[in-house]
Amino acid sequence: MKFLYAFFVGLALFSCSSEKSERSAPEIQWDFQRIDRDMAAAKSETEMAALLSKHPEISVGYFGASPSKTPYLAQDLFRLYANPALRKFYDQSQEAGFFGGDALEKELKQAFTKIQQEFPGVKTPKIRTVFSGFGGVGGGEFTAQNLVVSDSLIIVGLDYFMGSRGLYKAPNVYAYQMRRLEPKALVAQVILQYSAFLIKQTENDASLLSDMIWYGKGYVFAKTILPSVPDSLIFGYTQQEIAETNAFQKEVWEHFIDRKLLFSTDKTIKAKYLDDRPKTTEIGPACPGGIGRWLGWRIVDSYWKQKPKTTLAKIVTDPEANRLFLDSGYRGEADKQ
Repeated sequence: MKFLYAFFVGLALFSCSSEKSERSAPEIQWDFQRIDRDMAAAKSETEMAALLSKHPEISVGYFGASPSKTPYLAQDLFRLYANPALRKFYDQSQEAGFFGGDALEKELKQAFTKIQQEFPGVKTPKIRTVFSGFGGVGGGEFTAQNLVVSDSLIIVGLDYFMGSRGLYKAPNVYAYQMRRLEPKALVAQVILQYSAFLIKQTENDASLLSDMIWYGKGYVFAKTILPSVPDSLIFGYTQQEIAETNAFQKEVWEHFIDRKLLFSTDKTIKAKYLDDRPKTTEIGPACPGGIGRWLGWRIVDSYWKQKPKTTLAKIVTDPEANRLFLDSGYRGEADKQ
């Protein structure tokens, strides 16, 4: 009898806990539209033009077409979708292993719901998806890219995130950059870029350290919002690079200290450690590019471990990079396994 009583009490507590968890998930203003599917379904240039007129955020915001140029953009897009090669590429994007079904929408909605929990009152941006064959329209007159991100609108060029298994590869993309353009990396890259609109930085601090911590906050933000996403899809490093960088970060840190890099404001020096490069050869032939960004994450992550009760919102909106660095206590220590 006691067992049954304990069982039902436990069940009741579990139910209450579940209900509380469900109630705690905030309602967000969700506006997500798969414009790529509407584009593919257009049966004439007129329908394509009507679609673009209805969505100026696509014609102007993504393709950079003025209203007077929209009819020409519509004409080019309709002809592009009539091309068998592009249509086959697009059809591949609708497979389950890419962007078929509603998995993408569910993942993004879950991420922005969590953002709303961490940052109450922040407006959720509208999200649109397009597919244009890497902007193969207008003979270069119109623009196209993998992501257009602002605090009010996000446009995703799905063709750019078809990754290494896509029928076609995005132009001017190197192998080390492809990891961030895999289908499974899309949500992480959206959230990472969106974080820039929430992170605060001291305006008159142009030091390498300040920029490192700015990037580090972005990584902490993305890893918190998307805890199940592998680091490789967030950082763009291979698993081997992540393991080796963690193991040898003491040496990486000493490189920054020995050369007095942290407070440098030299743009050339900052570019060597922050820019998107295959390797940071200044440290060693195996050191991955953008190592300063990764090191910034280690500093911010160490700070949060020192102050576990601090909220994510407090961490990313505190502009004082130097104080965060000092309070982090980070001096190149690797995580204990």
